Amino acid sequence: MSLPELSALGVDAVAAEVYEVVLAESDGVGVDALGAGLPHLEQAAVEAGLQRLRALGLVHESAPGVTASARWAAVDPRVSVPALVARRADALASARASTGVLAELFDETRRRADPSAVTRTLVGAAAIGDRYTRLELTATRSFVAFDRPPYVVVGNEGTERTALARGVRWRAVYTMDSFAADGRWQGVHRLGGHGEEARLTDSLPVKLAVADERIALVSLGHDPAAPEALVTESPALVAALVELFEQRWRAAVPVPVDRSATAGAGGGGSGSPDWSLIAARVADESRPTDAAASPRRGPSLEERDLIALMAAGATDEVVAQRLGLSVRTVRRRVHDLFGELGVTNRFHAGVEAARRGWL
Repeated sequence: MSLPELSALGVDAVAAEVYEVVLAESDGVGVDALGAGLPHLEQAAVEAGLQRLRALGLVHESAPGVTASARWAAVDPRVSVPALVARRADALASARASTGVLAELFDETRRRADPSAVTRTLVGAAAIGDRYTRLELTATRSFVAFDRPPYVVVGNEGTERTALARGVRWRAVYTMDSFAADGRWQGVHRLGGHGEEARLTDSLPVKLAVADERIALVSLGHDPAAPEALVTESPALVAALVELFEQRWRAAVPVPVDRSATAGAGGGGSGSPDWSLIAARVADESRPTDAAASPRRGPSLEERDLIALMAAGATDEVVAQRLGLSVRTVRRRVHDLFGELGVTNRFHAGVEAARRGWL
């Protein structure tokens, strides 16, 4: 009978014919008999086929003196074939593992040949998380980021603090959803104490990180099951992403910095106007003889937390959840804050807080 296809194991057509004859001889077969059984093959081809089979572990040769002349016999294929398959599988796994090294060489070669080939797509949480951490670790002057869920890796305050300690200016714009996890608001307070500049807005279109205005990482979608991102060193594209960041930064509300490591408190509202611009316009108009418009004292951290969340569009319920307060407590503190600022609604509270420099 004809043998099944064995080329995947390295058995070529000539070796397969030789192997079939050897398998049919229970006591082994000599080279001369093999040649006679395969008259269409030259003797050299038969001998080469035997050596190939021997190298693969499919046949063995009798030792000198055991028989009158050398004889070739098959190794039990129930043992030899699985062993050969396992060796091939190991070799294939090793080849697959070399993909990263080969890809890096491929990319580096093309970067040298074509400086414009500097934009790549990353797929999967591991690749994206690795690249983000590398940006954090390699930034030397500046780092800007849009922070919004869903997250593919857990944030590491220690990495950011290390960057801040070496003099990196770190700015981040957060959304209200950035603080869904317990303790996240307090974590941003802590980072502010180390030098992070943070602002708050109601929504962001993408997740973004830019190191030294030189290399950027931007999300391509928001499916946590299949995360994708673009990493680019293209000067034009990086400049456009930095400009997008600056636009959102200017319109966002500063997150209070906890200089004394005390806890904050909360508020409610809707919309996210540019309070600093509104305050500037108000300041340009007639100012003040009325007591409510006169500066009094600086805000407490609790009041600054409340105003920041309120100005970013958080409802009372959202503020209560973010700051670990009851809705009733939030509403009472909003009422007290209105009294302190001399206003009657959230919009005017934002204007007056900005005018006083509380935002």
